[in-house]
Amino acid sequence: MTVSTQQVTRPDATELHVGRLGDAKVRVSLDPYLSVLALTTDALGGRRRGAPESWRRRIRSAVSPAQAQAVWPLVAPGHSVTPDCVSPLSPIFETSVDEQIERLRDLSPDELLADLDGVFGRSGPPPHWRTVARQPRHWLRAYASATSQVWAAMRPVWRDARPLLDREVARVGAAAMRGRLDVILGGIHPSSRFEDGVLKIRDPEPARFDLAGRPLVLVPMVSGGDALICSLDRPDAVWLGYPLPGAGRLFRGEPAQEGGNALELLLGPVRAQVLTAVSRPVTMGELATLTRLTPSAVTYHCERLAAAGLVRRERHGREVRVSLTPRAERLTELFDA
Repeated sequence: MTVSTQQVTRPDATELHVGRLGDAKVRVSLDPYLSVLALTTDALGGRRRGAPESWRRRIRSAVSPAQAQAVWPLVAPGHSVTPDCVSPLSPIFETSVDEQIERLRDLSPDELLADLDGVFGRSGPPPHWRTVARQPRHWLRAYASATSQVWAAMRPVWRDARPLLDREVARVGAAAMRGRLDVILGGIHPSSRFEDGVLKIRDPEPARFDLAGRPLVLVPMVSGGDALICSLDRPDAVWLGYPLPGAGRLFRGEPAQEGGNALELLLGPVRAQVLTAVSRPVTMGELATLTRLTPSAVTYHCERLAAAGLVRRERHGREVRVSLTPRAERLTELFDA
């Protein structure tokens, strides 16, 4: 499993070759364990991934120093691979966090050592996992307890996020029905790109994988906006844990809301607003005025829309003009129909 991402340059990217999206079996799983894992590593492991400081403080106050120390092997700088025992049992079936914790507590030291050998091979575990290998029972107890405490602290946030999670299920479903899953994958994370059937994810330990007929399971996480956790080498499925769109409302203590038109469900409200505003070619300054966004926010969202093949940006003298691509025109026609 990969607990990612690192801010590294483009050549250091793991590639998932999806192929024809029309042939892929894409599912959505509302598995809270990945959210707990993302928030745990954000708050306790020093791998900042955009969670609000109020959440980080809540998590830090809930765990002991020994429990916090157990998280460090998961976030060692320059590494992203972790043993399978840290992975969810199966995001396909939405296993509860309590079941995940019991699994960790029931795991024997010998099973953990075999897991480390299976993941890291003959060369043995890297330095940050060797302490775990020397005291496997101690680490299993500490890590399971840390996970239990974090879940107890963050369970109310997961409950409050339910309308946003349901909205995300509808968004992915709308994209699948309209043949626009490329839009979902193209905007799944700020540090990823989906081009020509290949999802590229920034990773300090890059590798290449093929979907090869396995289901692709999308797992929205109640987490910081830079969190990404994935497993690409399981024989039963590939899964991607990515930031839940709209979670900023939870950061600000605002109630999650359902609703929104079909284009908003697909792109999210801000990018749908930007795309709608580009009904004719406009400059970046005009777009900021039309959407009431800051110039930096307009630039960011245009970059994501451009990566999804929905807008093009062209320089004319000192101005940059934004216009819809043919793909975007077809997409907006579909949703207007």
